[in-house]
Amino acid sequence: MAEAVSKRWVGEVWGGLAAMLVAVPSSIAFGVTIFSPLGAEYAAYGAVAGILGTVALGLTAPALGGTNRLITAPCAPAAAVMAAFALELSGQGMRPEQAVVMLTATALLCGLMQVGFGAAGLGRLIKYMPYPVVSGYLSGVGLVIVVSQIPRFLGVPKGTEFWTALASPSLWAWQGMIVGGVTAFVMLTAGRVTKLVPAAILGLVAGVAAYFALGLFDRSLWTVNGNALVVGPLGGSDKGLVDAGTGNVRSDPVTRTGRRDAVISHSAWFKNSVRSSSCVRKSVSST
Repeated sequence: MAEAVSKRWVGEVWGGLAAMLVAVPSSIAFGVTIFSPLGAEYAAYGAVAGILGTVALGLTAPALGGTNRLITAPCAPAAAVMAAFALELSGQGMRPEQAVVMLTATALLCGLMQVGFGAAGLGRLIKYMPYPVVSGYLSGVGLVIVVSQIPRFLGVPKGTEFWTALASPSLWAWQGMIVGGVTAFVMLTAGRVTKLVPAAILGLVAGVAAYFALGLFDRSLWTVNGNALVVGPLGGSDKGLVDAGTGNVRSDPVTRTGRRDAVISHSAWFKNSVRSSSCVRKSVSST
């Protein structure tokens, strides 16, 4: 009996660790994708929001029960829709602070609606949804995410639009392309070497290692200000992430004094686009 309980707890710990390794990088990438349209300085806030959201999911989902072999993780389609919503609000001239409130209210309302749908048993209706519709929707979401990552893969300055980035080779940063290429290569080939560690994690680690290896030859990569390959300062004080999450972050992360700069690698963004393209291939093949 004691041995069975021990094995169960070991499985729970390893399962939680694996879920964390998959969810945290995705949450950072999705958070940055959603908040980036509000301004370059808000991308770091998106990273913090993604991390805190994943922590909340990890605490809430197990308390309400779960499903075997499934984990609670950030949703790529929702991230794409919220990013489009943020872009629309920004295009309408809404202040970033107001846009953040609108995004938060929208997410909460969607969550309440999902709870209502679940209580009413509307999930059964999904079996009447044609596979081509689902496949087309997921493929479109994957393409939106991939397109949003291409300027970051090319290492162009923050705020550069997709077509401008493609048409301006002079703005490309070869360092960003090397980091993105290493991340993609490791993700696509890691499964042939080992399955003990998720390919996304190995790709993220490889991308971070490649970034800091390049930093040995180009010291400017180790700085935050003016660096197009990093998200930027998270804006928290010396108290760290908890202080940032409890609202003690000023609205201007550039002029904040005594902050702790956190560099988030370019590879976290590109890892997300590679995973999205894989989801597109799986969705199409399911039809």
